[in-house]
Amino acid sequence: MSRIARELWRVVEPYHQLAYRSPEAVEAYTAIGLDRPELQYFGSRLAALGPVSLPVAVAVLYGFSPAYVGRAVPEVWERAPAAAISEARAHAAERTLVRILGGEASAGSAMARAATLARRAAEAADLPAHPLGAAHAGLAWHDEAHLVVWHACTILREHRGDAHWVATAAAEIDAVECHLLHAADGAMPAELLQRVSGWDDEAWSAAIERLRGRGVLVDDGLALTDEGRAVKLRIEHATDRAAMRPLAALGPEGCLELADLLRPWVRAISDAGVIGAWTLREQRWRDLPDPA
Repeated sequence: MSRIARELWRVVEPYHQLAYRSPEAVEAYTAIGLDRPELQYFGSRLAALGPVSLPVAVAVLYGFSPAYVGRAVPEVWERAPAAAISEARAHAAERTLVRILGGEASAGSAMARAATLARRAAEAADLPAHPLGAAHAGLAWHDEAHLVVWHACTILREHRGDAHWVATAAAEIDAVECHLLHAADGAMPAELLQRVSGWDDEAWSAAIERLRGRGVLVDDGLALTDEGRAVKLRIEHATDRAAMRPLAALGPEGCLELADLLRPWVRAISDAGVIGAWTLREQRWRDLPDPA
């Protein structure tokens, strides 16, 4: 089931991201006063939780520099109510999907079937220890099938993200080191990960030295040792286990069917350039060995 689950995660992740970076998203957030990228990104991620404090925001987001998150929180809540940000995000998703997918976004048996499967999975998500997944699960469902799919993908993605941070912390990998593990196994360029997570050079270099001292990174360069690869796999497999309940509600056949339905739409979204550099991660996501 782990390998089948990863087939679905490959398409859920980029599908949910379209409301962060599309031109429609930037326009919608700017219209309510969120006129900087960090206000738009962190506001849209966190709004489902309500106007949380900076310590709470840092805790649930895990991998971002507190100073970087602090450029948006709590200012973002002074700019716009959390409910208005969530509404703008849904409006942006609607406009983006209609522009990219055209008629497929609002009609057709394939979209209706995808909505049924995706919502079934999302509603089966276990909420304890999944704060962002739970917050998005608490938002109202839309009537339109294409927005049901998008909202379900957001719940599933945030639910798995929550599980990933729990597994990462349990492996004693901190909020800087997690990005270095990701870079060292070739998933994304290190300089890109450092930039988007907001860590300064001092914190980044110190994390490299800590991981080298633990035998996770090689002494020369940025690559995983055998122990580092084992740590990375333990985190990924623990994440898979903790995020499995929604997928178990579909079963292997349902997961593969939903992945097949989403794949051409995700390809169109990726080709439209609305998920930015994160396309790299989806294109380079490797097949991890299944647990023994």
